[in-house]
Amino acid sequence: MQNNPVPSYRQTAESFAYVDARGSLTAETIGIAQAAFKTDGAVHIGNTEVTSAEQLLPLLAALGFGADEQFTGGGRTAAAWQQKWAAPGLRRLDFYPPHLYLLPNGEIHYQRVFPQRILFYCQRPANAGGRTYIHSAKALQRQLARTATGRQLLEKLAQHGLMIETGFLDANHPGKSKNYHQSWQERFRSDNKVEALAAAQAQSDEYDSCWWQENSGYSTLMTRLVLPAFVAAPDGEEYMRFPRIAMDAAEFHNGYRRFPLGNGVELSDTEKMLLRSAYLQTQSGYDWQRGDIILMDNIRCAHSREPFTGPRDVWLGMAGKARI
Repeated sequence: MQNNPVPSYRQTAESFAYVDARGSLTAETIGIAQAAFKTDGAVHIGNTEVTSAEQLLPLLAALGFGADEQFTGGGRTAAAWQQKWAAPGLRRLDFYPPHLYLLPNGEIHYQRVFPQRILFYCQRPANAGGRTYIHSAKALQRQLARTATGRQLLEKLAQHGLMIETGFLDANHPGKSKNYHQSWQERFRSDNKVEALAAAQAQSDEYDSCWWQENSGYSTLMTRLVLPAFVAAPDGEEYMRFPRIAMDAAEFHNGYRRFPLGNGVELSDTEKMLLRSAYLQTQSGYDWQRGDIILMDNIRCAHSREPFTGPRDVWLGMAGKARI
């Protein structure tokens, strides 16, 4: 879980292209959007008049998300909290409480193999709030490099990488109802601790190490992964991953997650403040309207989300396969 006070909306110098579909996603419009996506790393397509899965599904291949290109892995929300798939090739974003502001992150960036391209489709905008922001990795690097503390942080990230440590609660844990991630039984498809641990250890693209942690008579399957803080893209450039910031202590309700540097050292309060400021300074976004589509390069960019009220339904398509 990540949260922060609601940021003020702003357009920055890193604003991404907006393509007006003028009521129809024609081949010409899609071509313009794809060209902008290639240049900028992200593009917002509005006024599409696409209001259903039946209308969107035939367009996925032209947008670069055809069945043979789709990435189907990932997802940690428990089935009790959210139905994962909205339509073939389109899933609902993992559940996070609506009142939270979600800091920038890439999709499925908690494992070594992740999708290269992301598609967001707005089936239903929120009553208020809920904007999705896109952030340029290069803009984030430039923002951090403006201060000595930021340059030192970039050096630390390059040297140590990033650690993701999180746990899967026992399905019978009395506090499980407050944790919307999968239990270890659901995640690893076994009620047997030996089998579950073996299944986790076999997933070497997701976990470097796995172990049991006992808390008040209940077992949590803990996992740890260390990843480089910079990722090489097909264009030959290296792009910074967006470090996660834990806003509360590692406890059962968030799966005991921690996001330190790869050497296990926690980011300082100053470094966290610097990152949060840089995230806000490099955001670019638009109000969602029904039918809007955003295409995002999952290496060159990341996305964040502001809090919202009322129902909100944004679907996610993923395509391509990158490996760290």
